Order: sequence, then C-alpha cells, then structure tokens
Amino acid sequence: MKKLVVLVLVFVGLFSSIQLAKANIQPKLKAEDVLSVRVNSLNGGSRIFKENDGYEEVIIDKVVKWINTSSPSEGATELNLNNPPTVSMLKIKMRNGDVAVIEPAYNCISENQTKTCTIADGEVIYTQNQVKTRLKSQDLYDWLLVGWKYESVGAPKDELLEETLYTRYFSYLDKTYSDFIMCPKIDKVERINGDTRRHIVHPSALNYSAHHGDTPYDRIHITLTDTPENGVKINKVTIQKGISDKEALIQCRRES
Repeated sequence: MKKLVVLVLVFVGLFSSIQLAKANIQPKLKAEDVLSVRVNSLNGGSRIFKENDGYEEVIIDKVVKWINTSSPSEGATELNLNNPPTVSMLKIKMRNGDVAVIEPAYNCISENQTKTCTIADGEVIYTQNQVKTRLKSQDLYDWLLVGWKYESVGAPKDELLEETLYTRYFSYLDKTYSDFIMCPKIDKVERINGDTRRHIVHPSALNYSAHHGDTPYDRIHITLTDTPENGVKINKVTIQKGISDKEALIQCRRES
C-alpha cells in the first residue's frame, strides 16, 4: 500500500511539473520594461513606437496586453527551411537589453520530397532568449501584418490645441487630481448665451499611474466656466472608476 501511495505521489509530482512547465511557456511582459516596439515588413515598410512618446506608449501597452493574453499553440516553431519566409517581423527592445521577436507562424506539409508552408491565420512565433513559443492571438497577428500601418503619427493640430487647453485648465485643479494627465480631451465646449468669449468647457483625461497595465484606467470628468470677468472656475469634478479598455483607447484616440 505504501508503494502505491509513493507511486501516486510521484505521478502527481510529475503531472504538476508538466503543468507548471506548460504554464511557464506563456510569456508575460510588463509595459514599463519595454523601451520600444519596431515593425519591419517584407515590402520595406517599417515603424518604431517608443515608450517615451505619450501617444505611442498607448500602442506599446496594447501590444504587450495581446502578448500576455494570447494562448499557447501546439504547432511547430521551426520551419527548417533554407530561406524561411518573413512577411513581417516585430522586435521588442527591453530596458535590460533583451530583444524579443514576433513573426507570423506557418503550417507546413511535406509531399513528394517538397515542403509547402502557408501562413497560419491568427498565430505567431514569440522568441526571447533563444526560446521560441507559438501563440494564438488574432489581434496581435492582424496588427503584425497590417494594423501597425494605420496607427496615427503624433498628435494632429486639434489634439495639440486640446492638450494646450487642458494644461491651462489643469493648473486650477486641486493636487488631489495630479495623476490625471494622460490622453487629455476637450469633450465639449458650450458658449454662454452665445457669447464667443464666455464658455462652459468639459475636459477629461486618464490617470497616468494605470498606464503600466496592472489595473484599469480611471477617467476624470471636469466641468468649468471660462469667462473674461471671472477667469477659470471649476464647477464639478467626477471620477469614473475602472473604464473598459475600449473606452481607454477611444479616450487616447486609438479607436473610434
């Protein structure tokens, strides 16, 4: 009976180790550990997104989240071809000097001594420290192939104007709200009695401390009046806790 118990325990230990090994396959990144994300495509196009850019930082957060929420795939990670196809390649540069690489995954069939490989829809190969992992993520796959091309570059003039206005109004807020500086927007401006010099303004922004991706963003909503005789007067401040990822992207003008 004791031998049976020992065998069961050994089996359970091996099973747990296998399960742990499988769990460790899933890469986990922190957005704050990433310096930049660079994409290079077969047609020669390329783009780099840097963490010190307030607009591109949001894109890095998005890519890191897709990696962390992807699921492992059991497909092959090596093509064993002399000239493996490369449609697009994404390089993630870390603060510690490491570089992770993401490429599309392929499914290959050998027939009559000929190997035919076709791109695997929704799957990528993630390589870090010479360890390759095949992952499933339709969002990451789509972005790697074409999505990165459509990310906006910098801030349009209207956004720069909104930032300038928000910075001006932000100085009137209590220090309690000092964290709400990310992706500022002027949601609405209303004239007071039709006067072009007197306005009710409705700004909003996200809390910067949530940009690491550990918790959902909170959003501040401000209502104020701006008139020549009284200057800026804050009338109402509300905090919207834990907004959705989609709402955060809309706030940062990354999704319509």
